Amino acid sequence: MGLGKLFSIQFYPFVWQLSSKHLNICKEYSYYLSMKHLAGLLLSTLSLGFAASILFIHDVHSPATIANDPLNPFPWADAAEAENSEAKFLEAVKRGPNVPPILIRAANFYVSQNDYEKSRPYLKRILELSQAYNGIIFNYYLRSGVPPAALVPEDPRQFRAFLYFLMAQRHPDSTQVWDKLVAAKALDSDISRDWINHQFELRHYQQAADTWKKLSPLKKPSILDWRFSPHDHVQISRDPITLRFDGTFNSSFANITRNYVLSPGKYSLKVDWESERITTNEGPFVQVLDQVTPALVGTTPRHTDHLEFVVSPSVGFAPVTIIRRPSQKFDNKIQGTLIVHSIAIERQ
Repeated sequence: MGLGKLFSIQFYPFVWQLSSKHLNICKEYSYYLSMKHLAGLLLSTLSLGFAASILFIHDVHSPATIANDPLNPFPWADAAEAENSEAKFLEAVKRGPNVPPILIRAANFYVSQNDYEKSRPYLKRILELSQAYNGIIFNYYLRSGVPPAALVPEDPRQFRAFLYFLMAQRHPDSTQVWDKLVAAKALDSDISRDWINHQFELRHYQQAADTWKKLSPLKKPSILDWRFSPHDHVQISRDPITLRFDGTFNSSFANITRNYVLSPGKYSLKVDWESERITTNEGPFVQVLDQVTPALVGTTPRHTDHLEFVVSPSVGFAPVTIIRRPSQKFDNKIQGTLIVHSIAIERQ
């Protein structure tokens, strides 16, 4: 399949979007250049849609070659790959300096020879133009043996994409890249939350907690913030935490939780709370590790419950969750309101 036909299929909608004015411009240019030459020129300036349309309109069944379309970078790249020719790749890049498919083919040529140094300018330019090749480029970066912190893209969006890639690989140098991201002030709410969660998942609990303290409050809650999951039969609000049970269900509730990073030792959990007309024998309670507070049922004035617990050296954190278990009684649908004014943990 010739290049013109290939482009005509891929960019067919562009043809019908061309105005008569654009077509007249094409006709004017055809006096000085062939339509294919014009398409090659447009390819070199990233006018992909316009170029594809021209290729579709003018002689689409005739494959482009270096001889009949010297301005088109794709025949040069085809010839370069067929002949394993660096010189022809340089010519292809000269004609398509802003066309990612050309740049990646040139980069692949050097990577195939383990010459990552020569491939790097092309990879860098692609990252400036598109995100379509991120996975390939970031893999090449890791294969090059250069420390990732020395390869971070300049564009903040690609910078963050590179860190996400390293996080997915659990690369040991991710921290250095994170530090550069912080220094460049290129953080956003997603990467901040995801980095804290990533450190927590790696069991780097203290690093996660230190980052959370520096960046909180976060726009999007991390695994170290209070997390509120919706429930069909409980109206949940914050500041203070308030649960309003609608009286139509008897299912479990464990939709409010937070993880506290704690060093080994003895601690006291303090819950300042109250309840209003909570029905059934199974009221809500607070659990930390394997310890639980008394459940609140009926109407209970505001008060503070204390709960002692121990964090062992093998744990490193303590999850705190507000829970309600299903009742086994006939009259089991819970109704009423729970208000949690504060939950605090103090070391003994």
